[in-house]
Amino acid sequence: MLGWHISVKRQKDGGSQPATKDSDCEEALAVWQAGTGGLDWLDELVTAGKATHLGGNGYPFWYTARAENLLPRLVSNPPMARDHWLHDAGDILTDQWLGRTSLNMSAIVACAPAEWLRIDVWDES
Repeated sequence: MLGWHISVKRQKDGGSQPATKDSDCEEALAVWQAGTGGLDWLDELVTAGKATHLGGNGYPFWYTARAENLLPRLVSNPPMARDHWLHDAGDILTDQWLGRTSLNMSAIVACAPAEWLRIDVWDES
C-alpha cells in the first residue's frame, strides 16, 4: 500500500516553542491515512514559511507548525484523508491500528492559535 500515516500532536510543555523530533507529545489531535500525494499540503506550508520540516527518513518524517496554520485544514476533513484505511494482506495489524480517520475535537478546540504542534509522518509503502 502506498501512502502516509499522519498524526498531529500537542507538546506536553504547552507548545510555546517549535517542536523538535524529540519533543514530548500528548495524544494526537488528528490521525489519518493518505495516499501518495498526502504530503503536498505540508510541503506547501513549508514553502510558505508556515511549517518547518524537521528531518527524518519517512520512518518517520517530522514537521512543526503553529495550530493556526494546521487546525483549519483538519477540522472538516484532514488533507487527502481516507475515511477507512487501506492495508495489504501481509500487514500485521495490532489493537493500536485505528483503521479510520480520527479527530479529537475537544483537544483541537483547546489549542491556542500560536501553539506549536508536531506532525509525525510515516511512510506506509
